[in-house]
Amino acid sequence: MSNDFILADTDQTKRLKEICLSSSAYSCSGEIYKLLSREVLHELVKRIPNKSIKLPSDLLYGKKVITGEEKFLENLDKYIGYIRDRYLIDHIELTILIELSLNNKYNDILFDMNDYHHNQNYKKYHDAFRKMFLFNFYDNIRFYSKYVDNSEAIYLFLDETKDLNFEDPKDIILLENLFIKIFNNRYSNLFNSFIPNKEVDEDKYDFYIHQVNWVLSDYYEKGSYSFKLTDDDHYIDVYNGDKLIFNVVKNKKLDKEIKVRFGIINKNFCGDKIITFTKQEFKDILNRLKNIDNHKRYDVNYDFIDSTLVMNFWNYEGTQFLDIYFEYSNNGDKFVIGLDPEDTKNLYKLIKEQV
Repeated sequence: MSNDFILADTDQTKRLKEICLSSSAYSCSGEIYKLLSREVLHELVKRIPNKSIKLPSDLLYGKKVITGEEKFLENLDKYIGYIRDRYLIDHIELTILIELSLNNKYNDILFDMNDYHHNQNYKKYHDAFRKMFLFNFYDNIRFYSKYVDNSEAIYLFLDETKDLNFEDPKDIILLENLFIKIFNNRYSNLFNSFIPNKEVDEDKYDFYIHQVNWVLSDYYEKGSYSFKLTDDDHYIDVYNGDKLIFNVVKNKKLDKEIKVRFGIINKNFCGDKIITFTKQEFKDILNRLKNIDNHKRYDVNYDFIDSTLVMNFWNYEGTQFLDIYFEYSNNGDKFVIGLDPEDTKNLYKLIKEQV
């Protein structure tokens, strides 16, 4: 988000920022704060109804009556959280894509004053959240399809989804599942494909057609790759549902180098690679996994000759965590998997049993 487009606060956006930072009701305060400095939010907040909303419980806010502004921030917070939890997209770019989505025709949900948690209202919110985030890209596919031949990836997508209606609450879930795979496969460089076609001059169509087609062709060429666990695989179940595979490959050069088949599987991602460690690297990282350090604050990376993996050990308030950065494609695409102390112990045991 470029500083060139950051606007000075109005009285209202300043007040909303203060509410956002002072309340524990919002989990995406950082993203909301940034967006409140952008033109799209400056315009949207003018539409917030001036009213009080009675809540069935004081659990979220510590009170049973909130303002329309607080409810607007809650809706925006729920939207950002919904998208952030479902898509594996570079976090900076994801905020920009959310910004782009806030100006389309589905943004009325941000002004809905019905309680999110009451009487299954969340289903209505989620339906609108899906449509709001996906509309720009989906509309671009349909619009630009008029300018390409039927051998392009755009047509592969349209053929696959020809029986699905974007407006249908059930069909949009199926479309969302497909888009999750498409975007997660790409991870970044999605921005141009999300720019609404109505904002593009006709002489620039070729560039934006290429951007949309590029994202889709990436998926259709490599995004369907998957593998299944076998009885010979060594893996751990991570606390958030991911499976981490770490198979030490038997080889004749075990005295000089150690090869490992490293992989990750979850509902949105599947990838593995053979990674080579020097014997010393392997010994060092095994010792580090064994000796969990909870006594001081630190943030330390372990890099290896094979740059496919980076292990980041860090301590927060007396608890050690481990983030593993896995470069799963030849284009530098990365997946990050987080391990808590119990996961780290299990990974150590898994490796130790194999050597």
